[in-house]
Amino acid sequence: MKPTQKVLGGRKDVKVAIVQTPPVFLDREKTIDRACRKITEAAGQGAELIVFPEAWVSGYPYWSEGWGSTLQKWAAVRILFYDNAIIIPSEDTDRLCGAAAKANAHVVIGCNEMDPCVGVHTMYNTLLFIDRSGKILGRHRKVMPTFVERAVWGSGDGSDLVSYDTDIGRIGGLICGEHLMTLVRARMIDQGEDFHVAVFPGAFCLHSGPKLEEADREGRYFWGHTLTRSHALEAGAFVLSSCGYITPDDIPPDFPLFETLNIDYAHGGSSIISPIGIPLAPPTSGDTIIYAVCEADMIKVWKAIIDTAGHYSRPDIVSLNYHPIKNIVKAVEQTPRDELERTAEQHGVSADTVEATVERLGPKD
Repeated sequence: MKPTQKVLGGRKDVKVAIVQTPPVFLDREKTIDRACRKITEAAGQGAELIVFPEAWVSGYPYWSEGWGSTLQKWAAVRILFYDNAIIIPSEDTDRLCGAAAKANAHVVIGCNEMDPCVGVHTMYNTLLFIDRSGKILGRHRKVMPTFVERAVWGSGDGSDLVSYDTDIGRIGGLICGEHLMTLVRARMIDQGEDFHVAVFPGAFCLHSGPKLEEADREGRYFWGHTLTRSHALEAGAFVLSSCGYITPDDIPPDFPLFETLNIDYAHGGSSIISPIGIPLAPPTSGDTIIYAVCEADMIKVWKAIIDTAGHYSRPDIVSLNYHPIKNIVKAVEQTPRDELERTAEQHGVSADTVEATVERLGPKD
């Protein structure tokens, strides 16, 4: 490997794109149709990394719910939400992978993911990573749903806090409030990202009222703008800050919880940020695709000053402990043998192999 290949895979530059357009709300098949068209459109403009916002397949839960919800309306929405989640892998992801391969572009897309394990019906807020050959690189499940999101999504186990090595460099990502989790971001920085994908349901502020989430149209107060620029500086990476866009016209008028929707802040606001924290594409509202050319030299020059995981680290003073394997070991130990056998068989391995692997990986305490 040559030194130059440590940045953007040896490329001089890479054109990237953020698709900021509405999904077909809570309609998985039509949303994937739209995604495939947008992947083709962005690739036609030369984009080799194409990013979609949080929970884009097939819609962020912008509605309100609680113990005071009208039962019939709440149940109808939850059934829609359930039926329009995706399983990874599946025919749905095959379509997305096919579009990525046809476009010859890497794709990162937010989705509502249904746990594929037999007997489990937990949904996750997930980022799906697909490479230009149409192969699924992996997925990242949000490790801590924010505030009322905990009524909708489960918590990821953190085993997917990784970056993926591609021909255009290493690609990683986090979801919305995870950017306030300092040690989680440190883990991603330690993974050597060239591109960091940051996804949000919109650009909002939390202090202006009258609603808790109000639109930030100036790009001044949204903590996503602040934190993503900070992450670019700290990681020495390009950050693709992808924000959701949807309007009342994009919501079916008969949506049962229509009157509870808070979508004013989902006006977009996406931006693409250079490693020194300066936007290459400033916060932009509306239905559009945002492009930028990311130059390898920007990373090289900034790393000469601040190399967070290298010469600017002091592991003798502070260090990061990453131990998701403890959660996996605990889960396996607590799984009944018959269920472990069924799950293992689904993945083409034996339960004995799973137990032996967990025993080897430890620790168990």
